[in-house]
Amino acid sequence: MVRRIRGALGSPYPFEPSLRPLLLYALGSSLFVFLFFTVFEPLGFSLLPAAPRRAFFAGYGLVTFLAIFLNGLLLPRLLPRLFREPAWTLGRQILWMGWVTLTIGLGCYLFSGALCAHYGIPAHWVRLRTIVVDTFLIAIFPITLISLANSARLLRRSARVAAEANRRLERPSTPPAKGSACAERLRIMAENEKDFLDVVLADLLYIQAEENYVRVHVRGEKTPPPLLRSSLTRVERRLRSCHPPLFRCHRAFIVHTSRIAGVTGNAQGLKLALKDSAAVIPVARRYVAEFRRLIREI
Repeated sequence: MVRRIRGALGSPYPFEPSLRPLLLYALGSSLFVFLFFTVFEPLGFSLLPAAPRRAFFAGYGLVTFLAIFLNGLLLPRLLPRLFREPAWTLGRQILWMGWVTLTIGLGCYLFSGALCAHYGIPAHWVRLRTIVVDTFLIAIFPITLISLANSARLLRRSARVAAEANRRLERPSTPPAKGSACAERLRIMAENEKDFLDVVLADLLYIQAEENYVRVHVRGEKTPPPLLRSSLTRVERRLRSCHPPLFRCHRAFIVHTSRIAGVTGNAQGLKLALKDSAAVIPVARRYVAEFRRLIREI
């Protein structure tokens, strides 16, 4: 039993550092907190006059928004190695949500003290244990259950897409059209339009972004592949019309779909194993729908 729990907590879990999802999550959570207190008026809030009661509820919503947004915005930037998605697990997600809950409770405690002083409300309304500790102990159970359920849901979805892709990869693929220069060779240009790399398309495995450069990986390479100064987006636009398709599967990778040997998946998403390469290429969640469409055409 302990081994199973430890294995579950150590399983991969997605971490989304983007600003828009963080903002939407913070807004949704703050609205939920405000509506919850407004509708149910727990902890004896119904005994207070209307004006301080509304101020408490609006303040708790605001504190929730700020705690979630500032934690999600600042900590991953201050501690980037800790928040790398490849190392993010279900256990870390639960601890992270527990920490956010503690900061929300502490913020609400400080806000409650200030508001009580402003309205002359007796200090017994503000209790550290009730607002911080009890809130955390109550919240950690739904946090854990929701994280477990979401992990299982994401894992099932990835497994379903991976199984579909692997069935399609087992079928014979249509060879590229003969006589097409684009189907046989690629010329990848640097930003200066002078440096370039000619690649036999059949040997191309994937193209990887490395800061302001791209690295082109080909079959049978014995030395580190050369770097070209260019963005991956620029390379993608130049090569988009080639056949068979080169698929932008991640912010850092373009993969040659004809070199995909198999697909696996976990809660973080899909991973591509390539023929003639030990590399494992991730498929970002935003590209999964496009990958499913593309894999059916291979």
